[in-house]
Amino acid sequence: MRDTAHRAVAIVGVSAIMPGAADAKTFWENIKSGTYSITDVDPERWDPEFYYDPDPEADDATYSKIGGWVRDWEWKPFDWKLPIPPKVASAMDDAQRWGVACTRAALEDFGYPERPLDLDRTAVIIGNAMAGEKHYLTALRVSFPEFARELEEAESFKELPEELRKKIVAEARQGLRERIPEITEDSMPGELANVMAGRIANLFNFHGPNYVADAACASAMAAMSAAIEGLTEHDFDAVITGGIDRNMGAPTYVKFCKIGALSATGTRPYADGADGFVMGEGAALFLLKRLEDAERDGDHIYAVLRGMGGSSDGKGKGITAPNPVGQKLAVQRAWEHAGVSPATATYIEGHGTSTRVGDVVEVESLTDVFASAGAQPSSIALGSVKSNIGHLKGAAGAAGMLKAIMALHDKVLPPSLNCDSKNPSIDFEHSPLYVNTELKDWEKPECGVRRAGVSAFGFGGTNFHAVLEEYVPGRLTVDRKRPLSTTEAAPAPATSMAAASAKAPPSGAVVLGADTAAELTNRLRRLRGEAEANRVLGHEAPLQRDLDAPERIAIDFKNPKDLLRKIDLAAKALERDESSLWSALTSQGVFRGSGEKGKVAFLYPGQGSQYINMLGEFRSQEPVVRAVFEQADRVMESHLDGKTLSDFVFIDGGDEAAIEKANGALKQTEITQPAMLTANYALTEMLEGYGIQPDMVMGHSLGEYAALVEAGVLSFADALEAVSARGREMASVALEDNGK
Repeated sequence: MRDTAHRAVAIVGVSAIMPGAADAKTFWENIKSGTYSITDVDPERWDPEFYYDPDPEADDATYSKIGGWVRDWEWKPFDWKLPIPPKVASAMDDAQRWGVACTRAALEDFGYPERPLDLDRTAVIIGNAMAGEKHYLTALRVSFPEFARELEEAESFKELPEELRKKIVAEARQGLRERIPEITEDSMPGELANVMAGRIANLFNFHGPNYVADAACASAMAAMSAAIEGLTEHDFDAVITGGIDRNMGAPTYVKFCKIGALSATGTRPYADGADGFVMGEGAALFLLKRLEDAERDGDHIYAVLRGMGGSSDGKGKGITAPNPVGQKLAVQRAWEHAGVSPATATYIEGHGTSTRVGDVVEVESLTDVFASAGAQPSSIALGSVKSNIGHLKGAAGAAGMLKAIMALHDKVLPPSLNCDSKNPSIDFEHSPLYVNTELKDWEKPECGVRRAGVSAFGFGGTNFHAVLEEYVPGRLTVDRKRPLSTTEAAPAPATSMAAASAKAPPSGAVVLGADTAAELTNRLRRLRGEAEANRVLGHEAPLQRDLDAPERIAIDFKNPKDLLRKIDLAAKALERDESSLWSALTSQGVFRGSGEKGKVAFLYPGQGSQYINMLGEFRSQEPVVRAVFEQADRVMESHLDGKTLSDFVFIDGGDEAAIEKANGALKQTEITQPAMLTANYALTEMLEGYGIQPDMVMGHSLGEYAALVEAGVLSFADALEAVSARGREMASVALEDNGK
């Protein structure tokens, strides 16, 4: 399998509004407890007296009136300090409101605004099909003249006096207008599907791309596929994505009934008696970041999205009939994209719509893929969230993803409902799949990591499958030498140093480059003029062309006065061109380079270099340093009797007694070694952020472990475990002559 660690995406925030659940936590508790959230329609939503008829052949009627309905959810834009005027809010479809509410909840779950998020680099990509229901109502209001004309042309109506006819039409029009929202300048933006993403970007001030993906019942997965691609290509650094569906009006029921797709009795995926799907509604949104960024920033990671595959059915039996060819292609492509074997899966969140044909075709397709990969019989649990909440159409994939994400996070296999008796047309006996009907611990598989697949197949023959795995800190290592995209790999003389990700220097720094020493002198003279005019910012990453130039000067400065002084020193040194002068200036922050650049080597120190509060200032200023120590704290938690590694390193500087005690503790080998490894790794990660990477590494004694991590031989987490064991064993050695 190819290495695809660079494509790994972290789920760092979750949110939901679902049938029987106003938030993601309640949804997950309902799933674990096996709650069945299917009920009859409320007459306030649409009146069964008007639209329901148990006869499937009845014209313009629905034979089903059950569904997964969202009834309780929170909408408090004023309390949330969101600038939505009441008039605008009243024109917004509930689908848009759910999008706004869920985005806020996902950001809150992530920790924003306390945890930073670059709004300029945050995108919004939402899956939705058919928009909401409000546009049906306003269209009915506009269409009233059509009904009035039919009434006026009815022979019985013509027999009434003219004044009475006018009065009846006027009263009917007025009654309809009182029941249906007024059409204003806010109606169109409040009803359109594509404005769901735009509304979110507008209210939360995101400047990444925003759009809606419509792939029918696979819409949410299509959106997430685009989100992964954008993150991988560094088009943006974070994305709100998932799916929203709030379309359960009577017209939708009637049209689905005419296909014979709906069940009037209940949802029972993969079970005997499955007779159609039950419609549901809801929203599930996620905040995604690249895994390496999330680990660097110390984010809470629910699970890791390794890959996604898509396909079309192509030619088949019909536009609405499932095609095993297309489904297998999507599943195979997802696992290839993830770079891991399908045989390592131990849970599949299936599409599982509870239709007679669909469930059979799906399990046969999955069986072909996973059995061919070597999965053993009954080794992969299968379930469908539709057994709890119904089929959320455009948001179906998002609901399935949320269920699988939480299962991986909590390491449990959730039950699938209403499948006590299996579908007799599905050969589970010879399949790697079995329907899991009870909540149980998710045992760690032989491959060492829990993995799940999630499917969503769309009306019209569009298929998606995703591969998720549990988050294990430091397990996936990205090859930093690999170009992250074609844009980043291409040299550009006028772009910043390490254009892919280099940060601006934390204090004043300038780099000048030229082809000759004379040109360098001229550039230094111009820089002095700019410094005198106070036009030198000195907080931008140097240009690559200056770093690559044959003749170079770099100056580190504190303020404009300091810069002017150092420019004069550099000018004198250039004029005299004596190496001893440049050697003396390096201690003052003035550096000279000439000819081809040399290679960079990092030498990592070992035990004995530690001290209390080492890297304390960097830890307070640099998120990546803080994140490395937080990761070390998590890994070392079980080895330090409830204390964190940071507890031993960082002490209040004003407490002399505490510092003296801490110095003694930090000298203990079992503490020193993981502490020094963490400091070495934190410095490396911080320097990388500024575009500084070594060509070669070595370590003195314990420092060899940091070198192994940077060289990609060990993950940071594995190296911590190793030095912790090393330190404990060394501390346990007792000899009369410790020098031995």
